[in-house]
Amino acid sequence: MKQKRCVIFLAALFCAWSLTAAVAPGQNILVNGDFEAEQMDFPPFWTATNRDIAGYESTIGPQSTGAVILKAPEGEKVSVSIRQLGLSLVAGETYKISAWVKTNAFRSNHYGVIVHNSGWFSEQGVRQWPETSDGWQRFEQTFELKTSKDGSYGVAIFAQKFSGEVQVAGVKLEAISEKALTESSISPILLEQTRLRLTPWTPLLNRIPLSNPKMTFHAFGRLTPAALAEHDCVYTLDGKEWQKTALQRTLNVLDLTGVAAGDHRLEAAIVHRARNEKVFALEHTITIVDLPTVDTSGHRPLNNLVTEVLARDLAAAAPAQRFSFDNPREGWVYVAVQAPAVAAGLTVQLADLGVVITANTDRTEAFRHLPMGRHDVTVTGAAAGGKLIVRAIAEIFNYPACANSQVPQNGKYDWDFHVKHIFPAVTTLNGGSVPDEHLPELKQRGLLWLANLGTTNPKDAADLVERLEKSAGMNQPKYDGLTCDEQFFGRANLVYYTDALRQYANPKNRLIYTWIVGKPSIVGIHNDFISAALNVSHSRGRLIFEAYCHSRPDEKDARDYLQNRVVDTMNKFNEYFPNAAAGSGMLFGNFNQIPIISLDVNPEVDYKYYLDMQLNLVANHPSFKNLATTGYWGSYYDDEELYRWSFQLLRHYCVEGNTSMLSEKYGYKYNPGHLRNCDFQNGLDGWEVAAVADEAVKPASFSGYGKGAQRRWGAASAVGDTFCLFTRQDGKPSVISQTATGLTPGKVYTLQFVTADYQDMLNKRFNPRQHGITATLGAGAELIPEKSYVFVDKRNTGKKKDDGKARVNLHHLRFRATAESFTVTFSDVDADPGEELALNYIMMKPYFE
Repeated sequence: MKQKRCVIFLAALFCAWSLTAAVAPGQNILVNGDFEAEQMDFPPFWTATNRDIAGYESTIGPQSTGAVILKAPEGEKVSVSIRQLGLSLVAGETYKISAWVKTNAFRSNHYGVIVHNSGWFSEQGVRQWPETSDGWQRFEQTFELKTSKDGSYGVAIFAQKFSGEVQVAGVKLEAISEKALTESSISPILLEQTRLRLTPWTPLLNRIPLSNPKMTFHAFGRLTPAALAEHDCVYTLDGKEWQKTALQRTLNVLDLTGVAAGDHRLEAAIVHRARNEKVFALEHTITIVDLPTVDTSGHRPLNNLVTEVLARDLAAAAPAQRFSFDNPREGWVYVAVQAPAVAAGLTVQLADLGVVITANTDRTEAFRHLPMGRHDVTVTGAAAGGKLIVRAIAEIFNYPACANSQVPQNGKYDWDFHVKHIFPAVTTLNGGSVPDEHLPELKQRGLLWLANLGTTNPKDAADLVERLEKSAGMNQPKYDGLTCDEQFFGRANLVYYTDALRQYANPKNRLIYTWIVGKPSIVGIHNDFISAALNVSHSRGRLIFEAYCHSRPDEKDARDYLQNRVVDTMNKFNEYFPNAAAGSGMLFGNFNQIPIISLDVNPEVDYKYYLDMQLNLVANHPSFKNLATTGYWGSYYDDEELYRWSFQLLRHYCVEGNTSMLSEKYGYKYNPGHLRNCDFQNGLDGWEVAAVADEAVKPASFSGYGKGAQRRWGAASAVGDTFCLFTRQDGKPSVISQTATGLTPGKVYTLQFVTADYQDMLNKRFNPRQHGITATLGAGAELIPEKSYVFVDKRNTGKKKDDGKARVNLHHLRFRATAESFTVTFSDVDADPGEELALNYIMMKPYFE
């Protein structure tokens, strides 16, 4: 049912200003311009390019307010910006920006607190302050706003190549001219923070138990003593007032005792008692459910993601063996017949779904989505020594389906690849393209397929509702729903998405999953968003967090990073909504394909091990108990090895229920240690150099090369920018070499490295070709030539069209070790005289066969 929202904002908020004004005189258009960040390490709605340089303190500003700090390391000149984007302003109109500033030995030729247009082609605002100020000083600048190509603007606190320190507090952007006041848009967050509201809390709206039919609604907004004294919560059920109670500061309880099981219309309202005026009203469809009793006495939790609910030996050739099991929650189960041999007449039947396994079923196992409660299973034609296994498992997710890599040497990631490598450990596919001829088999396997819908940067809630109504996922029969891609806790327009989920009718009751970036930080608004995301689709919605974790230099650093990035995020979800994990997904990034996009940013790290660390964390850490979903985004940006390994990990943790790391079985390590200084961050240290002339081989760097040309995604500043530069001389080539150590004879390994033309970098030249850098493996390694290749990046369409980035070569050599060590030699033998070629990202790691 379409839900309606009726909100009446208090006129006193802007009583001094015309009702037609979008912005009041003196009102700050910015969100959190005072840099409040209670229990956070950086102010929400502000993004810093480098947190090592941009800091924050909560009480050092004027009158103990918060301030951001730009501080250069001693003796260095660095650049940084802190920005807030997505401001809707009016070109040609007058605005004023102001800020408190405090400096100490600050020097820079380009800095300020400014408004910039889309793309930052122009900037206006405060662009001068003293080198060392006398305490805090207030600066302001009034200006006529320049044009922006899409009407969008941002505010930046920045300094380029600066030294010293500057602190900034109390940043304010005001509309001055009449048109600026009437046509600028304030962030909806500024209104949402103060308005009274009731957020559905526990239980989920469509899972209210008949045995204890009570609901709670959490109150948010400006809950002053006067507001609490003057307002009631009024609940209207199926058109009739059901309950009225005084508004409580936190939880407001609704008692539905006596209401029949089934769907009902419920309006939850906050009413001003004296005026009998609704200041908030929101209508929901609720469901009272006669929940089944679940017997967990025979259940055996294997890890956070898997509980074994049935394990029974099977008698040989019995005509029919009947068992029952209790599914502890609505969700996925794994059913398998494990036997030394498969009997030709084998069938496994679930009472509600019919036959799910036969002798011809791959691995004699199946995934099925079942309701909570008791289920009967019947096995016929079993072989001797067989066992029936049923496990309740988390949803296992993969994006995208049947989509090939842009590096053709990886082979096809088609239906056959999925049958062999993906379907043993997946329940839900997202995006991509399942061939029409295989759709019946997809459904026969019991798997879900969700379309993907772009929902970023909506105009308003109505815009999002329209996108949902027209989407393939909500209309085409081949889909079971869709994912909304993507939302950000750090963007003000998140409130549009919250409203849209409640306004969309969802006539086919299909699944809606919400991709989310960041951590919740604003009380009320973010609680409300999570509630809406989990209650959509008849309380079957999912909030799926983009846990895309780039590698770190060492294992300790990686564990600390995962604690903050993954564990703390899950804790925040659970803090902002009760038992949020049961409706949330932790979706990891498994993309490692240089130069397309890669989280594998440190060549001395084996990303297989690092990805294992991530899955091991959700399988074992108590914060992820009852986690609904896990899996990956970006599988078509994997190389074939990591794609296969990724799903071995999901099989290991999400199907088999293991707690130990799969890497232990294969001897993988976070830092294999076969080679060192593989990005030449320490110059040529560790490399034997035989240069035929001065300057023929030298360390060099180019700012942005690692992130731009190689697409090392999410890496720290300057990672990948250093390299060994070969300048080809006439005659003999120059070479560098290093002894690879710690190998296991008989084991297969991969050597990868990246090359680029230095002049292509400098001149922003599109000049794709194979470069004349070669690698030679010494005695102790046998090359496998049919598995080795050079990928030449020739892309020049879409976002890559004339992007000014050098086109790289990705060199991939696969070999079998025949000794514990051997020499690797790089040479510019095939380069033309005068060519300047860059070499870095030298990676040697064991290959997963």
